[in-house]
Amino acid sequence: MMTVKRDSESGVSMQTLFGVQELAKRWSLAPASIRKMEQDGKLHRLPDLPGVKYSAKEVYQLESIGPEAQALSAWERRQLESQINDLRKENDLLRVRLSSVVLAAQGLSVKEA
Repeated sequence: MMTVKRDSESGVSMQTLFGVQELAKRWSLAPASIRKMEQDGKLHRLPDLPGVKYSAKEVYQLESIGPEAQALSAWERRQLESQINDLRKENDLLRVRLSSVVLAAQGLSVKEA
């Protein structure tokens, strides 16, 4: 089932929902691959609709990102998430150190004046 919305200004029809079969055909994938993308959290089902439907907005966003964004394995994703967490911790530590330096510099300025 395809849901289509017509833009009143441009008169262009835009699809608003996609089903598993539609996405599989659109992306030249097996329906099982679409379900796997959902299981992996790369694609999100619209919960309040009958059947399995995906937002066209999300589909268009995934298409604009391209296949390189989908190429991460679970291990690569965990590695990147670990790196991000380490960098956040380092960033927090550096903020504390910088704050200490600023406070110390302000203290020296007050004593000199």
